[in-house]
Amino acid sequence: MDDLQPLSIATNYQQPSSYGAPRSSGPLSNPTATGSRFWNESRYDTDNLAGGLSLQQEFSQLKADYSANMEKLNQTMNSIKQFWSPELKRERQMRREEATRIAQLERMLAAAGGSAASVVGGNAALQMEIAARDDRIRQLTNMLDEQGPSTMMAANEIRYRELEQTVEHLQEMLKQAHAGDAGGRFALETALRRLDEKNERLAHMEEELNRYRNLRAQQPRDFTDKTVTKHDIVTMKLKMERSEIELSERKQELAGCQARIRDLEDENMDLKSHMHVYRDNTSQRDHTNTILQGDVEALRKKLEAKNQAVEQREATITRLEKELRESRHEALDRLENVRQTELRMTQVVGRLDGLENTLREKDAEIDRMKHRLTSHPDVVKEKEFNDKIEKLSEEKRLLERLVDDIRRTGDKERQLQLETYQKEVEQLKGTVDNLQKELTDRDILLESQNEKIGDLGREVQSAKDRLQAAMVDKGADELRKEVEVARSEVDKLLKMVRALEKENAQIVSQYKQLRGTVDRDGAVKVDGRTGLVSSNPVQQHSQFQKRIEELEEALRESVSITAEREVHLAQQKHLMHNISQQLNDSKREVQELRRKIADTGGPDREATMRAMDAERRQHVEQLLQLKQETLMAAIQEKDAHLALLEKGRAPREEIETVRRHREALLSQMKQENERRTLMMCADPSTVASLTKQIATQPGPVIGVGAPILPLSSSSHPIHVQQHNAPIGMLGPPSKPPSRAGDVMVNSAELDESEGIWA
Repeated sequence: MDDLQPLSIATNYQQPSSYGAPRSSGPLSNPTATGSRFWNESRYDTDNLAGGLSLQQEFSQLKADYSANMEKLNQTMNSIKQFWSPELKRERQMRREEATRIAQLERMLAAAGGSAASVVGGNAALQMEIAARDDRIRQLTNMLDEQGPSTMMAANEIRYRELEQTVEHLQEMLKQAHAGDAGGRFALETALRRLDEKNERLAHMEEELNRYRNLRAQQPRDFTDKTVTKHDIVTMKLKMERSEIELSERKQELAGCQARIRDLEDENMDLKSHMHVYRDNTSQRDHTNTILQGDVEALRKKLEAKNQAVEQREATITRLEKELRESRHEALDRLENVRQTELRMTQVVGRLDGLENTLREKDAEIDRMKHRLTSHPDVVKEKEFNDKIEKLSEEKRLLERLVDDIRRTGDKERQLQLETYQKEVEQLKGTVDNLQKELTDRDILLESQNEKIGDLGREVQSAKDRLQAAMVDKGADELRKEVEVARSEVDKLLKMVRALEKENAQIVSQYKQLRGTVDRDGAVKVDGRTGLVSSNPVQQHSQFQKRIEELEEALRESVSITAEREVHLAQQKHLMHNISQQLNDSKREVQELRRKIADTGGPDREATMRAMDAERRQHVEQLLQLKQETLMAAIQEKDAHLALLEKGRAPREEIETVRRHREALLSQMKQENERRTLMMCADPSTVASLTKQIATQPGPVIGVGAPILPLSSSSHPIHVQQHNAPIGMLGPPSKPPSRAGDVMVNSAELDESEGIWA
C-alpha cells in the first residue's frame, strides 16, 4: 500500500470565469494527430474556441467589404439589360452545382455536430469562399472597367444576383454554425466540467491518502501489533473500487474524445478536398468566362467591320452616281465632236480619191519608163555578163576549195607515213638491241664452253696418264674399253662445240644483215605481238626480206600518188589561169557597156528623171500628210472610246485591248513622222526606197472611196480602209482591199467582237 502512486491522468482543467475566456489544458496520456497543421498550427489548441468574437469581427468586416463591392458593382451595372443565352445557361448550371456543393457542406457540418474543430474548419472554409467570391467580384469589375458596360451588362446582373443569393446562403450557414457552435461548446464544457470534478475528487482523495500516510509515518509504529482492522480494509477496498470505476470512466471518455477527434480530422480532410474541387471549378469557370468575353469581342469587331463596309459602299454608290451624271454630259459632248470629225473625214476622203488618181497616172508613166529601160539591148547584155561573171566566180571558189582539200589530204597522208616510218625504225632499233644482248649472251656461253673444253682436255690428259699407269696393272681389253668410252664422250663434246660455233656464226651474220638493212632502209618491222626476233634465223630473214619488199612497194605507190597529184594541181592552176582571163575579159566588156550606156543617156533624160522624182516626192508628202491626219482621227476616237469605257465601268480586258490599239496607232504615227523627216532631207534613191516601204506597208484601216456613216446610223467607230498596193498602182475604190498584207488589225471588227459599242 505504501508503494501506490497517484494516477497521472488529470487534464489540469481550469473552470472558465466567463464564456469565451481562455482555457488551457495539458497533454493527454496518449495524444493523437489532428488536422491542425493545415491551419499552420503545431498542435490542437482549444484557444480557437475563444476566437468566436474575432470570427464575428472578421465576418462583419468581410460583409462590409462585400456590401461596398456590391455598391460599386451596382453603380457600374445600372444600364445592363440582356446577355447571351448560352452564357446564361452555363451560369445557371454552375449555380446549381454550387448549391449542391453547399448542401453537401451543410450536411457535413450537421454530421460534425458541435465539435470545436468542425466549427473552426467551417469558419475557415467560409472565409476562403468569401475571399474567392471577392476575387471574382474584383475580376468582374476589372473586366467592366476594361471592356465597358456595353458588352457585359446582362452577365454582370446575373452574376450580381447569384452573388447575392450565395451571400444570403452563407449568412444562413453562419447562423447555423453559430447555433451549432453554442450547443457543441455547451456539451464540451459539461464534459470537461465533469472531468474536472472527478479530477478534483481524485486530488482530494490523494491528499487525504497522503495525509493518512504522513500521520502513520509520524506515529511510532508498534511492530508487535500486526492486526489490521476491518474498517481500514473496507475503506481501502471502497477507495480502490471507486478509483477503478473513475479510471474506467476516464478511459471511456478519453477513447470517445479520441474517436471524435479522428472523425473531425477525417471530416476536415474531406472539407479540404471539397475546397480544392471548388477552387478548380471556379478557375475553370473563370477560364470559360474569359473565352466567352473573347468571342463577344470578336463578334463586336465583325459587326463594326460590317458597318464600316456598309458605309463605304454607300459612299461609293453616291460617288458613282455623280460620276455617271458627269459621264453622260461628256458623252453628249463627244457625240458632237464625232459628228464634226465625220464631216471632216468625208472631205479628206474626197481629196484622197483625187490624189490617188494622179498617183496612178504618174505610176503608169514610171512603169513605161522602166519597161523602156529594161528592154534596152545594152542592159540585157549587161545582165547576161553579170550572170556569167557570177558563175565563173562560183567555179573559181569551188576549184580553190578543191585545191585546198587536196593539199590538206596530201599533208595528212605524208604526216601519217612519216609517223609509221618512225615507229618502224624505233621497233627495228629495239630488235637490234635485243639481238646484241643475245649475242653477248652467246659469247659468254661460248667462253664457258671453251672453259669446259679446256677442263675436258685436262681430264683427257689425266685419263691418259691414268691409262698409262693402269696399263701396267690391268689387262689390254679393259684398257681398250675405257679408251673407247672416253673417245665417244670426247666426240660428243666436240659435236656440241661445233653446233655452238655454227649458231654463233649464224647469229653474227644475222646481226650484220639486220644492221645493213637498218642502215640501208631505216625502217624494218618486227613481229607484231611480242616485238622479239623469231628463234629460227632463216624464217626471220625471210620475214625481213618480205617486209623490205612491202616497204619498197609502198614507197613506189606514194611516189606515183604524189606525181599524179602534182599533175592534177598543175591542171587546176592552168584552169584557174584561163578562168581569170575570162573574168578580166568579161569585166572589160561590162565597163565598155557602161560607157556606152553613159554615152547614150543625155541631159534631157536626167532632167525628166529629176522632174519625176520631185513630183513623186510631192505626192508622197501629200500621202504622208493624209496618213497622219487619219491616224490622228483614229487616236482621238480611241481616246473617246477609252473614256467611255472607264466611265461606264467596263471589264478590264476590253479597256486593255483598246489601250493596246491606241498604242499601236501612236507607234505607227511616230514611224510616219520619221519617214516624213527622212523624205524631206534624203536623196532620190532613199526617196524611192521609202516610197516602196509606204506602198508595201498599210496605213490605218480606212476604206478609200467608201462613204463614212454617222454614229447615229452605225454602231461602229470610224475607220478609213487603205489598199495594200504600191503608190500610183491603187485599184478602184469599189474594189475590196487585200487583207493578206495588213499589218494593223481592223479596230472596228475588234470593237464589234468585244461588244464595246453594243
